[in-house]
Amino acid sequence: MRRSDVHGPEAVFEEKGDLAAFVGAMHAVGRYAADAIAEQADASASKRLLDVGGATGTYAEAFLKQYLRMSATIFDRPTVIELARQRLPETGLMDRITLAAGDFYADELPAGHDLGPLSAIIHQNRPEQNTKLYKKVFRALVPGGRILIRDHVLSADRTQPRDGALFAVNMLVGTTGGNCYTFDEIRKSLDAAGSERINMIQFGETMNALVEAFRPS
Repeated sequence: MRRSDVHGPEAVFEEKGDLAAFVGAMHAVGRYAADAIAEQADASASKRLLDVGGATGTYAEAFLKQYLRMSATIFDRPTVIELARQRLPETGLMDRITLAAGDFYADELPAGHDLGPLSAIIHQNRPEQNTKLYKKVFRALVPGGRILIRDHVLSADRTQPRDGALFAVNMLVGTTGGNCYTFDEIRKSLDAAGSERINMIQFGETMNALVEAFRPS
């Protein structure tokens, strides 16, 4: 792996096989936690999910299994989307999934959704990058649509949860701008993006804290 100004899995893996192994491992680790996140999020009112940086669809799959009236768009870089195209047919959910290739730092996101999960993304960004990303997700959501952030969320003194505090050090050392953030820091970036109704849904001991925010109606 190498440190880079470019973000996302493709930025740190030199070989395509290494990327596939990493994405596969993240799916194996996250598949059980994703079910709990989908339930905790209470997305029963949502119909169209936009999984930003959704890799091979671990979280999109969990939401679609939990909410049977929901469809999903998975947006990630082209190489990762090809990995999703290989894995997802085994889920039996492809008739409810659209795959969209692009770079969420550079490209606009597909429009017309009402739920936009950002799963394990904000820790790789500077606060101003997160505000820019929140604005972009809001442009892809209908009025009243909801951003759902899953990540480490630190206590005000930045010492808890322990895993999050250690991961923050890893981000500071291994990226050019990443960090883990407190709820107040996340709320400040969301406020700057024009969010409404910013709430902490769940404070997690692992990377399973949940923060929601809504696009103004």
